[in-house]
Amino acid sequence: MALPSSGPISGSQIAAELGLTGLAATNLSLGGMIDSSSLSSTNPDKYSEFYGYSNVTLTSYTGSAFQTGTKFICTQTLNVTYYHDGAGSFPAVGDTIYTDSGGTTVIGGGNAGYNKINSLAYAKTNSSGVVTNTYPCIS
Repeated sequence: MALPSSGPISGSQIAAELGLTGLAATNLSLGGMIDSSSLSSTNPDKYSEFYGYSNVTLTSYTGSAFQTGTKFICTQTLNVTYYHDGAGSFPAVGDTIYTDSGGTTVIGGGNAGYNKINSLAYAKTNSSGVVTNTYPCIS
């Protein structure tokens, strides 16, 4: 998940977001962490360069408006862009769904439809935005 966009930020938080562990993380300089990220280095290097930074690659897809119920989920217009952290084109069980490309805001608990290879489906998420199940829409 992305680093905070304001307030205190530590080297250990940055190292964890970059996936650096063990001795390599404890002996890494701020400049080294910037070099390990996709950020452009400024001079001098600053912790604030990492505000809102996410090392997660997200995949975008188009879905329906988010709803807490399922009564109309399969008939909604697909016109909302969502992002997920899974490997596939569409969210799968265990993926987290976000409402922003930076991965800072999870979708929350409920349902969102999508068109999975010309077949409507929807993802059910928990309050953390993690997909707990996917269902086909049956017409």
